[in-house]
Amino acid sequence: MSTSDTTTTRVLYLLPDFDLAGGQVVVRRTINALPEAEWHHVVVAVGGGPLLDAYRSDGIHCEVIGDGTPTSWPAALIRLVRLVRRERIDVMLSANTPLDRTMAQLCAAVTRRPVVVWFMSIAIPLIRFPPPPGRGLAFFKRLVLYPFNVLSVRRLRALVATSDAVARSFADHLRLRSDRIAVVPPGLPDTAFDPPLDQGAAQALRDELGVGDDHPILLNVAMLIPLKGQRQLIEMLELLADDFPRAHLILAGEGPDRDALETRRSVSSVADRVHLLGHRTDVPDLLRISDGLISASQSEGFGLSVLEGMAASLPVIGVRTPAFLEFLDEGVTAQLVESQDAHQLADAVRTVFSDPQRAQRMGERGRERALDYRISLRAGALGEILRSAARHRRSTTGVAAGGEGMETTPGVVTELPVRADPHGVDLE
Repeated sequence: MSTSDTTTTRVLYLLPDFDLAGGQVVVRRTINALPEAEWHHVVVAVGGGPLLDAYRSDGIHCEVIGDGTPTSWPAALIRLVRLVRRERIDVMLSANTPLDRTMAQLCAAVTRRPVVVWFMSIAIPLIRFPPPPGRGLAFFKRLVLYPFNVLSVRRLRALVATSDAVARSFADHLRLRSDRIAVVPPGLPDTAFDPPLDQGAAQALRDELGVGDDHPILLNVAMLIPLKGQRQLIEMLELLADDFPRAHLILAGEGPDRDALETRRSVSSVADRVHLLGHRTDVPDLLRISDGLISASQSEGFGLSVLEGMAASLPVIGVRTPAFLEFLDEGVTAQLVESQDAHQLADAVRTVFSDPQRAQRMGERGRERALDYRISLRAGALGEILRSAARHRRSTTGVAAGGEGMETTPGVVTELPVRADPHGVDLE
């Protein structure tokens, strides 16, 4: 057996799709940060999406096993089982949507591979009874699935969360010990700290977007859904018309709220200064021509776009959430408000940009704080969890690295004790 066979950990990452979403971006960055010689990565999604080509351009083995519709799920599961066996996978990682977590656990029951789940969003609690009008179906769906979620999560090899806030929410929701979930925040690639665009490139992008030399340019990067508050951001810009008549709001992202936001913009007094860009692959460049990163999200599992804004030396304006408070300093790197309210957000923008020197200092300090979240410092923590799961399988099943063997005990049923740590993971 070669040296590489004994040292390579073979991981299958299961995603719901290859959409431009936070989880998919985090997984891609983490894979690229792990030492290539020590890992064999396979990324599998039940549906396709725009990030598929980006993954493949990185040289990552990717496969789409379904078309995203429920009727394709049984065949997708069969393909997944065959793929796990063909690629001699040691451990599976699910990004914890209900679809990919269920797929991973069903596959594990057949193939006896350990499963690690990376929780990336705040747990959605059960709707109280009686449910609000129009939420009856959602209530009964969550009620039916809840026992499965509580029991099945205990059969996972390890549980990981992107923040203490996420870990606490799932521990409470699924009746878990608080130390059962390790905290591994996502990281930023070195390119997130690149210097500003040169003057010519910056001007070309500003001209393309129609923002010219106007100020301030406020960038929001998020899915277009009510939770993210883009409607309130448009109202906020209207309230700033007298204070900052040349301010622009750039909304980068796509989602089901797109048509409603287009309609709202069309009747706005600042319609020419609200830019709905849809999906963008040049978010780092958008950050470098902006003056501030703004978030009106009511809830975040981490807040990757906020951290990216800090890395680009931008002051942050946002709604106070527990996850944000884990990596930014309120009043120093960010101006936070209590709720998703246009008036509060407008006041925060006035506070930051009425004092240009203060805005600059906030950006500089935010960049210094973001350096602690470089992917090179963060990926290794997840890697150790995956390696531990792989070692456990090998030790309990008699399977050599990268090979098959006579299994004696299922690798999916034992727990990995971990202690949550906001700055990494401590395996006991």
